[in-house]
Amino acid sequence: MTKQELINWAKVHGWNLDRFGHLKKNLNGKMYRFKLSRIAARYELKTSDGWVRINSGYFSKLSISGEGKLVGMTR
Repeated sequence: MTKQELINWAKVHGWNLDRFGHLKKNLNGKMYRFKLSRIAARYELKTSDGWVRINSGYFSKLSISGEGKLVGMTR
């Protein structure tokens, strides 16, 4: 998977790009984001102390499942 493929998948699922090029979404009153770098993505949760990494993965190991879900993220 490429970075652009992840962005396209995320936009279809309601994520929005912020001014820094990261994807953000508000779910059940909590803010989540995919922090995107050149080679990897980090899935993070906003807390009172800042952003906390939940999962991450290299784009080369990420893919979309048959059900349309993102797979390949690790702790």
